[in-house]
Amino acid sequence: MVLSGIWKKQEGSRDEPLKNLTIVVDKNISPLQVQELCASVGWSRRDPVLISRALRNSLSVVSAWDKDVLVGFARATGDQVFNATIWDVAVRPAYQKKGVGRMLMQALLKDLDTYGIPLITLYADPGTDGFYKRFGFATDPSGVRGMFREVE
Repeated sequence: MVLSGIWKKQEGSRDEPLKNLTIVVDKNISPLQVQELCASVGWSRRDPVLISRALRNSLSVVSAWDKDVLVGFARATGDQVFNATIWDVAVRPAYQKKGVGRMLMQALLKDLDTYGIPLITLYADPGTDGFYKRFGFATDPSGVRGMFREVE
């Protein structure tokens, strides 16, 4: 699915609209382009073979393109029934604060809503809570905390 059109400048937007921006819901993305985008936001490099596997195994993948340049990316994993988790929301620094992240999240949540999943979670980098609250996300009111087990 491709969603395109002219992005309209919102009140208080810092930059000009992105006239060539296209949002695509499709897992078929070059892992090298994903790797380069993630590096642009300071994330550690991942093996392209593993990126390909992650894309194939994702429930939903959304990307933002300025012509042929990947400028934003987000994906979600899940069981298609009870739970989904949003991962890897990234927007190239030159495109941040222009509505790209908002459009990625809107498209990703719209796609996830087709499954009727009642619980969608995400892990937010420090300082990004306000962005995700706009989409209905909140810290768990019962005090449940995310925990991690990382294997090297």
